[in-house]
Amino acid sequence: MIDVREALDEIQARSVDEAYWRALERVLGTLTARTLRGTFRAKIKGEGISERERVAQGLTEVFASQARTVEELALKESSRNASGPRDNKMEELGVHGHWVDFSDAASEAHRAMAFVKRGLARGAKVIALLPSSDMDVYREEAVLSGHAEDIDHGRFFLFNADEHLDVLKTAGVLAVLLIAIQGMIQVARGQGYSEVWFIGKIASALLASSPPYQALALRVESAMDSLVRTLPISFYCPMPHRFPGDPSLVADLLSGHGWSSVAAIAFGSPAH
Repeated sequence: MIDVREALDEIQARSVDEAYWRALERVLGTLTARTLRGTFRAKIKGEGISERERVAQGLTEVFASQARTVEELALKESSRNASGPRDNKMEELGVHGHWVDFSDAASEAHRAMAFVKRGLARGAKVIALLPSSDMDVYREEAVLSGHAEDIDHGRFFLFNADEHLDVLKTAGVLAVLLIAIQGMIQVARGQGYSEVWFIGKIASALLASSPPYQALALRVESAMDSLVRTLPISFYCPMPHRFPGDPSLVADLLSGHGWSSVAAIAFGSPAH
């Protein structure tokens, strides 16, 4: 268990490195990239040189043009962590976004309403995928935030995800959840919505289980990221700032999420 706020520097450093490794694989291919990582790690010596620096040095010597391309791609991806006020970042959210927001349990639902407001303002249908234990809290907060009519008319829909969580925990099968989400998107498009914005508490619920399903939570987030990249949707993932894992797990979880979620959204001004 860590407090994400106290480990932010380490998490950001790990995430920047992950952006570099993803860029390397995109340029050279996964097999070649991983082979080169192992080769340069062994051949390039020196005190105080990180693995990323060893690989960058090796690429510069062997593949100069590819090295520049990797650095440019990594910079582009990691530059998404531009800091700024949380409210401003929320106003910038658009489709194909995958965001995470760390908070305490008391303020979680309230903070999520900024995402709901932004989605509704864009004319999207907003769907919250929630454990049953969170349904009443989110409904009450939605009413307090002025979204009672949006719930009544189906613009904001609260979906009980207990059955899907049970399937994930017992069988480890993602297909049922993914088919359900794709079905929700198709229904929304049939209702005239061009975008669907999801609040997803699937991964956080898996992490909060006893024992926590860490590997499964990572698979869920990776699958959501694939959907976000290809479909007209946006995904918002509430997470506890008292996180059940270490900084490396947080960095893995954040892979693919909007970077500003770490620096600005997750650690902006308090919700209350």
